[in-house]
Amino acid sequence: MLDARRWKLPAEEIAALRLHLAGRREGEFAGVWPDNVGAVTAFLLAASQWRTSIRMDERRLRTVFVGLDYSGAKVAIDAAGIVLSGPTFAGLQVMEMAARDALNGEAMS
Repeated sequence: MLDARRWKLPAEEIAALRLHLAGRREGEFAGVWPDNVGAVTAFLLAASQWRTSIRMDERRLRTVFVGLDYSGAKVAIDAAGIVLSGPTFAGLQVMEMAARDALNGEAMS
């Protein structure tokens, strides 16, 4: 609810969201904001399409996640019938960069 207030969601929508979430069981998936469904779906479809590299860290090889291979991701996204519009692609890239940082063990600011 804190995010809803921070983003100035109207009080009636916060109340509806609170009712919806109250009906969900412990550990059950709460869903995705409707505006983000396309980007989240595209990201999940592309999740196996990471470009990686390796580097030496303290005399050990380490896999480094570079980013998504967009040509490979496009095949899965197109096959699912998702139109990768500007806002959807931008959302996909936001998730990609956050996931890349997490996979590489980098702190998010």
